[in-house]
Amino acid sequence: MISRAGVKAAVIASAVAAGVMLVAPTAAWAAPSTQIVQGEVLTLVSVADWDAASSLRPGQPVRWDVTVSADAPEPGTVRVGISATGDAGLVLDAALCTHAWTAGGCPGGETVVRSAWPIPRDGSEISLVEMSDSDAAHLRLSIALADEQPGSTEVRVHAQGAGESATVGPGGGLAATGPSPVAPWAVGGALVLLTVGWALAAAARARAAAQGGGS
Repeated sequence: MISRAGVKAAVIASAVAAGVMLVAPTAAWAAPSTQIVQGEVLTLVSVADWDAASSLRPGQPVRWDVTVSADAPEPGTVRVGISATGDAGLVLDAALCTHAWTAGGCPGGETVVRSAWPIPRDGSEISLVEMSDSDAAHLRLSIALADEQPGSTEVRVHAQGAGESATVGPGGGLAATGPSPVAPWAVGGALVLLTVGWALAAAARARAAAQGGGS
């Protein structure tokens, strides 16, 4: 009989392996990094190209894979949601897979959770998935700029289960028991999408065009 701890280890291993296998030569998925936050109950595996996220450009969405799993002592549920704060308009596509993503997509077919959805940037948490704590949620997010206005927005994936809090993002991760000091959701992964790099590039092109026109 396979223990739940063994299943949890397999979920982590498959998510990490998927992150390694899915490296593709595109601007938005050039050098993904994998981060694991391991709590007593909840586990987050985050795979994203933070360099691409820090210089998001129109027409070049960044992909963020987040796997949420739990090993709770009693049966229960885990709720997964998303929130955002900032001044850069973003559009989200979100899909759920019950297995680790492969190079060919989701084995058995994905469930579309959101499509071309303008993310509210008021910090409110919006539910995406509710699952049994014996399952694993393999979320694939594709986040793009809604327009060409410069700015920055922080996107967080949240989950709640078994009274444990954790967070993961570009700077690393942290796991702790008790309610989250940031929000009532227990698990969060943060993705900061900074469009300053694109704005600077656009300004440089504008200056070059002006100089060319004046010569």
